[in-house]
Amino acid sequence: MGKRLLRWRSRMRRISLRERGRIYRLRPGRAQGPDSLDACWLDSRIFDRLMAFDRSRSDGAIFDWRIDEARVGQWVGVIQISGLLLELLPKIDSTGDDAQEGVVLARDNLLVMLGEAGKVPLRSRDLASLGTRKAELHETLITLFANRLKFELLRGSDRGYISETANLRVMRGKLDISRHLARNAARRERFTCTFDEFTADTGLSRVLKATCRMLLKRTRTHEAQEALSHCILLMDDVSDEADARPLLERVVLTRQNERFTDLFAFCRLVLQQLSPTAAGGKHAVFSLLFDMDRVFEGFISSMLKRSARHLADGTRIFPQARTRRRYLMTGDQGGVLHLKPDLLVEGPAGRLVIDTKWKRLGSLTQRRNAGVSAADLYQLYAYTRRYGVGRSVLLFPQMPGVVERNFEPLDPNGDSDGSGVVLRFIQLHRNLRNRAQFRAVVDDLAALLRANLHPPISLEQCGGGI
Repeated sequence: MGKRLLRWRSRMRRISLRERGRIYRLRPGRAQGPDSLDACWLDSRIFDRLMAFDRSRSDGAIFDWRIDEARVGQWVGVIQISGLLLELLPKIDSTGDDAQEGVVLARDNLLVMLGEAGKVPLRSRDLASLGTRKAELHETLITLFANRLKFELLRGSDRGYISETANLRVMRGKLDISRHLARNAARRERFTCTFDEFTADTGLSRVLKATCRMLLKRTRTHEAQEALSHCILLMDDVSDEADARPLLERVVLTRQNERFTDLFAFCRLVLQQLSPTAAGGKHAVFSLLFDMDRVFEGFISSMLKRSARHLADGTRIFPQARTRRRYLMTGDQGGVLHLKPDLLVEGPAGRLVIDTKWKRLGSLTQRRNAGVSAADLYQLYAYTRRYGVGRSVLLFPQMPGVVERNFEPLDPNGDSDGSGVVLRFIQLHRNLRNRAQFRAVVDDLAALLRANLHPPISLEQCGGGI
């Protein structure tokens, strides 16, 4: 690693912020408060670089930009630009935590949630081997990826048949007649052949190697550097790609290489968020970001599956209602408005729709709809009617001051039709790496299933329905 890069890293400012935290532009003469998990100050040059990076993203903005101010949205992860490494952490309201303990707990819980949601190549035994981590989130993720990839490569690299064309002295495979005649009209000792070569130089291996080389430039930890270098050495016979992103859509995962599935998903995440300038090696621009709404949904889905196994009564979980999707209505051209509830639960006791929301509710005592948006209630009403469920649940993370609420859809006569839309919360201010506290989340969700799984509601019960 060059001296220039080392000097650049030594000058880099490292900041940790929580969701909904604020970033202020530091102008001459403007008072600067102390940096905290909820606020920080950046000089104008770095502030403008961060704004330019955010506005160039294809996945949508991370910050809500105002004059000389930016507010963090519900994205978490890391952004590394020239002069700044910004770590964005989830915010789960609590009391009595000091700043450092809060950062460590947020990182640990986010790692568990990402692993359960399938966003990173993380298994339970990987977490156990980490010990107490105080490194930034991306350093931990890079280390986990490198160690896991090294383990899989030592078991055997990905190999497959690659179609190749070559001008050979002996026949191999099929003769490519058009190319053979063009090349070898006067060379009878040569044959232009197309054949399949069994090789380790597959598209998947090229993606893995390119990701290793890119991450090797971003990490400072010795453990990650050593593991990534070892992985690159194990893939010495794999071609180097300056930009592996075009290969992402051509990689085919089969039963032979499915053990690399979560590693490839992490490579896709890393490479797709890589800016063009970083890919070209001009500027060190790097991001590894996750939408907490999707992370929370995936985490709850995984934990509900554990809860269903805990119930041991045949209850099944269908994320995004896979194989159970329905149209809200039909038209002369077919179905209209394809419904995809976050989680559809089916069991002996009945059916249940759960819609997860990583949102912060306001005061619940001053509004009839309990702080839930009208769009969310309309959506749950449609799920309740179309799926005929006895109960639909809006599931939020637990926050201070929030209370559970129940809503009852009405039939055409203005009477309750027997179904319900309920507001429920799950306590996440726990150390999810602690086995007992992790199990407590599973138990809480199992109790939620037992309390809310009701027999389906017929169309007659709800006055004809939709």
